[in-house]
Amino acid sequence: MNTAAVRPTDVKDVTVAVRVCNQAAALDACLASVFVQTIGTDRLEVIGVDDGSTDESGSVLARAAHQYPAFVRVGQVSQGLSPAGARNWALSQVRGRYVIFLEATDRLAPDALERMVAAADANEADVVLGKLESSGRHAVATSMFRKNQAYADVYASRLYWSLTPDKLFRTSLLQRRGLAFPTDMTIGDDQAFTAGAFIGADNVSVVGDATCVVKGPSPASRATLPDRVALASRMLSLVAAQLPEGPRRDKLQSRHLEVELGKPTAAALLAGTDPAERDQALWAAAEVLRTQASPGALALLPRMVAVRFALLAQGRFAEAQRMAAFEADKDRPAVRKTVENGRVYTTLPFFRDPQVGLPDELFDITGDMTVTHQLQKARWEGPMLTLEGFAFYEQLSTKDRTTRVVLRERASGAQESYAVTARRDDALTNAKGKPRAMGRFSARVNLAQTSSGWPLPPGTWDAYLAVGFEGVIQEVRLGPKRSADLDTTARRPVPVGAAPGARGMELAAAAYYTETGGLSIEVFQRTPLPRPA
Repeated sequence: MNTAAVRPTDVKDVTVAVRVCNQAAALDACLASVFVQTIGTDRLEVIGVDDGSTDESGSVLARAAHQYPAFVRVGQVSQGLSPAGARNWALSQVRGRYVIFLEATDRLAPDALERMVAAADANEADVVLGKLESSGRHAVATSMFRKNQAYADVYASRLYWSLTPDKLFRTSLLQRRGLAFPTDMTIGDDQAFTAGAFIGADNVSVVGDATCVVKGPSPASRATLPDRVALASRMLSLVAAQLPEGPRRDKLQSRHLEVELGKPTAAALLAGTDPAERDQALWAAAEVLRTQASPGALALLPRMVAVRFALLAQGRFAEAQRMAAFEADKDRPAVRKTVENGRVYTTLPFFRDPQVGLPDELFDITGDMTVTHQLQKARWEGPMLTLEGFAFYEQLSTKDRTTRVVLRERASGAQESYAVTARRDDALTNAKGKPRAMGRFSARVNLAQTSSGWPLPPGTWDAYLAVGFEGVIQEVRLGPKRSADLDTTARRPVPVGAAPGARGMELAAAAYYTETGGLSIEVFQRTPLPRPA
């Protein structure tokens, strides 16, 4: 191994660490994809690590080091409990400002490193996710790669659902945080490493408009349910140790509950394995759910998973098995909804079952209701602003409408609301083609007279729509979703009326659209303009 001291002139832009374990057949293609990177070989280095291979992997690495001695270094470690030892040796040798970890079955797109390094430098990102693509029929995570993101929020997106180390990490971040791959984990050392980088990063960017890493198939997993339970417990503890209680911790922990415990426990419940062995593992999972899963994290899970977890936590394995079978049944009838007191519940098995006694909150899907809406017209008639469009819930009918337009003053929070009238439109449907005939609205917003009898006072008033059907109310911003022909440029003020308490002054209003597209109304005092003769 080359362990010579690193000189300032040795610093590269990026280090590519390639781990290989009995994958000689794939290794040549992986290395070839690195050697042709458009960033140029003068800006990168390759560290290849043979993780105890018994095939020709070591020879392939040695040949590459001989052919490209200026930027390829190789080493060998004894295969250990997990790939952590090989990855840590590579990490100890890094001379690049950034490092990315690949498996021998992975390949880089020709411009991957150039694009990812450029994103890191431009956005001062500590971690850059490059778009992943599967090389075959195996699945890879894709939901986090829909677009480029200069400043991505780990806690408000799906970024954290991609915990493989095939990302660009700023080396100084890893050094500052003391990050390494845990060597005591049977599985998931890459998750622990990548999670620590995400949590410690000042900024995370995404290159999502073109493939960066083509993922090869992972080795066949021999992970058992006890392995998965241990991984879930370890990751829940890791997140809890680094984040205070609250929504951010809940978001990350929900990922580990869903991925590490969700599918494996369902599979165990439905498998024909030894009941005693299965139940022992399920009791361990139940203990994790009881002691480490916060209510906030459980609330973020799909409702079927949350109900199954609640049954497991109570030790009701027979009922949990019924729930798992219900989840797996692709031919089951659509699950009905119950709407009560402004809340929506999914009537899954065990909903209000007195023998089981699960709380209604487990079945509450009010927050999942989706509002489809569009502002289509906005026009002045004196101090009266008429607004027209449509708004409805995808999942609820348009009966019992209570929708209102709400104006809220940005600084004080004061608000005024205005009733809307409905116009039947039998052509109006949701995304599945179901009728939402009473979803159209029209509102006349009279700025000259509010609920107090006075004109709308000076300030910046943002417009919202409180969408109400079947007693369920959800507020959306008016304006960001609007007709293409809606005029968004005119800001000519309109007179509202005499300004109360300001002799000789009048109130005027001007509608405009914010940078994010929201409709707002600026109300202000002015000296009355001369009226046309």
